[in-house]
Amino acid sequence: MKVSKGAAPALSIRRERHTSRWRRINPVGRFASTIPFYEGAREPYGATFFETAARSLGLAGNDRLLDLGAGPGLLAIGFAPFVGEIIGVDPEPMMIEAARAAARREGVRLRLIRGRAEALPLAAGTFDIVTIGRALHWMKPDPTRAELERVVAPEGRILICRAASVDDGRNPWLSAYDKARRRWTETAGAERYQHDPCAFFSGARFRRSRAIISETEQITPMELLVERVLSRSSSSKERLGVRVEQMRAAVLDALAPFARDGLLNEIVEARAEIFVRDRT
Repeated sequence: MKVSKGAAPALSIRRERHTSRWRRINPVGRFASTIPFYEGAREPYGATFFETAARSLGLAGNDRLLDLGAGPGLLAIGFAPFVGEIIGVDPEPMMIEAARAAARREGVRLRLIRGRAEALPLAAGTFDIVTIGRALHWMKPDPTRAELERVVAPEGRILICRAASVDDGRNPWLSAYDKARRRWTETAGAERYQHDPCAFFSGARFRRSRAIISETEQITPMELLVERVLSRSSSSKERLGVRVEQMRAAVLDALAPFARDGLLNEIVEARAEIFVRDRT
């Protein structure tokens, strides 16, 4: 439930692509140094996405929404004008504090719980909407599916959400950027679970229903794309250490041929894969 918020412009200046690798690690503590960059530098969902999703789902302002892996509250705050109650859950204490601060700035009433999707301290069958953003790959499939089956209302929906720069050629700088940033990505020792929502829910009592998709066009500073690298736990300031400036130089050098006055045009696709209970 939102107290007040102005609409975001369609074209804005903003300061991951997910692979389907299997890896595992406890996320707690991995994101501490990413928090200053996460909210401002990650690809935005955009106001149009939330409006489109709310209209498509028939949200009438009285639904209960649970945001798992809430991070700094991007999904929870974005859906706030369209639901009646929001609870955000995240295992990282500093992310909880970031979400609390963001909700305060935006005038959003948001209850936050430090916890994990695999063991939710919440009543059964009470949530109409569950959102999961850039966090599915941190969740153990079996216990998470069991908890979702328990807490989602009989007619409830699960939204697996992501926002990413489109890779169909309309962002001509993207390939060079991805190649540059991946040089600084640390994957050794990182075990995660499944990025693919359909694979994640395989064997569960939920099935994919449809997708909600919207696009946003924005002007993105090159420096913001450096910060986007630092917003990822695999290439955070903590992990890069003294190599941060080397990374910055490499990324800026890769982007320079595509930029004008340090700015790039970026088209971002926001998507929600909707899962419902399988009645068959």
